[in-house]
Amino acid sequence: MAMPAFRTRARAMRLGCAWFALLSMLMIAPVRAQTSQPEFSVEIEAPPQIKALLERHLRIQQLAAQPDMRRGRFLALYQGADAQIRELLATEGYFSPRVEAALDQMPERWRARFRVDPGEPSLIRSVDIRFSGPITEERWDNLKRMAELRERWPLKPGMRFRQQLWDQGKQTLLIGLANERYAAAEIAQSEARVHPEERAVDLTVVADSGPPFTFGPLVVEGLSRYPESLVRNLNRLAPGTPYSEKALTDLQEDLLGTGYFASVLVSADIDREHPEHAPIRVTVVEQPSKKLRLAIGFSTDVGANGEIAYTDRNILDRAWSWTSGLKLAQKEQVAGTDLALPPAPDGYRYGGSLQWQRTDIQNEVTTTLGAFLRRFKSTREKDSELSLGLLTQSKRISGIPADSLIALPLQYSWTQRKVDNLVDPRAGWILNWQGTAASKAVLSDADFARGYAKAMGFVPVGRRDTLVLRGEAGAVYAPQPRKVPSQYLFRAGGSNSIRGYAFQSIGEQVGDAVTGARVLGVVSGEYVHLLTERWGISAFIDAGDATDRFNNFDFKLGYGVGVRWKSPVGPLALDLAYGQATEEFRLHFLAGFVF
Repeated sequence: MAMPAFRTRARAMRLGCAWFALLSMLMIAPVRAQTSQPEFSVEIEAPPQIKALLERHLRIQQLAAQPDMRRGRFLALYQGADAQIRELLATEGYFSPRVEAALDQMPERWRARFRVDPGEPSLIRSVDIRFSGPITEERWDNLKRMAELRERWPLKPGMRFRQQLWDQGKQTLLIGLANERYAAAEIAQSEARVHPEERAVDLTVVADSGPPFTFGPLVVEGLSRYPESLVRNLNRLAPGTPYSEKALTDLQEDLLGTGYFASVLVSADIDREHPEHAPIRVTVVEQPSKKLRLAIGFSTDVGANGEIAYTDRNILDRAWSWTSGLKLAQKEQVAGTDLALPPAPDGYRYGGSLQWQRTDIQNEVTTTLGAFLRRFKSTREKDSELSLGLLTQSKRISGIPADSLIALPLQYSWTQRKVDNLVDPRAGWILNWQGTAASKAVLSDADFARGYAKAMGFVPVGRRDTLVLRGEAGAVYAPQPRKVPSQYLFRAGGSNSIRGYAFQSIGEQVGDAVTGARVLGVVSGEYVHLLTERWGISAFIDAGDATDRFNNFDFKLGYGVGVRWKSPVGPLALDLAYGQATEEFRLHFLAGFVF
């Protein structure tokens, strides 16, 4: 009889637990309902520009949609919104706004409403820009600089006061002083005196130049494998040179351009108490001395290609840079080795190279073996190179006896750049010219003289578009053109020449081949319109010719459209062009910016 009683008690306990759980749920449910949060929103009624300003910066607007928003926090934001609205409007010159606020508190929705009338803006009534310190002395270009800085002040009388321009103006004054001589310049006083009842603002700024600085000794940090002379030979800032921010930047870019350093920081130790001979501090992170480079690619000019190159920048622990490599493409194969010394005290580098090259272009096969001595210098804005080469070359055209030649050409090349971006320019220009000569009297099979020039211009149009203009011209004096190395003659056509025509297909016709000619002229115009930050479209027209005589010159026209992509590795271009002379369409693909 004990077992049934036990079962009865167990059943009663289970029923009791179930009723207790149900009762607990019924008790907790109202509590949860009471603690659930309503939906929060903000409504702003104001002129479009003011509404956009408030929607971007008003704190209650930014935080209302956050999932952890609560009634108490929303109420606090609402109570502080009036003051914040007035502060935001003051940054745009509205100092007497009318702000009406209301808070709708419904069980499922809380809504903060603001009606804003900014009123009339306050305008700049007067601008008083004063200078103190040695900048006021009548020496150097002080008077001119002060006049230019006053002229560049962005807030002119009659303009609406804007906090952004007020801050920008003071920063411009500081930078204008600190960039040259006065590295410790500071704003000694600034006041924007607002008269709300008159809707007027009077501006006063006093800029203290501080003492004029001069450069002192060079201090180099971070070197372990490369000699300190590598840095010192590129420094043009002798002790006593007037301080210049641009000079420091130029030195930094020159050091980075050598390839020896992964990063470079150049600065001067600025101390108002010791303005003379401020030390120049150069801190570097060295590149590894050894590097192996592997690359594969494709272009519509030379087809698929691959490259392998090995570099050692510290031969004999003297920072001599040696590179050997092999490049294989469908139409071109190159093997070579190059040795370059570090920059000398005058900034020039000296080097020598050996190169073997084979090309098969437009049914002309050339094989070249050359040795070259070079003297060169490269900066951000300018390159120059003087070279002397000894080369032998064979030229073969089907059905015609092969030509062999020897030449000792002397060449000078000079390039000037004034662009906003070296990788993907949008404004500025680039110019290159070359002069080359060889003589039968000095180890050459033929006399020849060559002149060549190329220019590109970049004109920004609006915020995104760019007009790109390009032109190149060249001429060779050579009584025996077949005895001139092919690289010193001219051909046209291809992705970076006259689009719509095959690579180097315009030149002098010899049998079934196109060979180099003695006269070149090419002009091009292209309009690029960016659809997004990275993608764009273009329309272009190219024209030109490569021929053996000026009186045979006949412009070949090519035109079409293309797609542009600012990829992470550089700009890419895909063009569809129509060659009017051949009546053919042709695709052109170009990776990177090529001058």
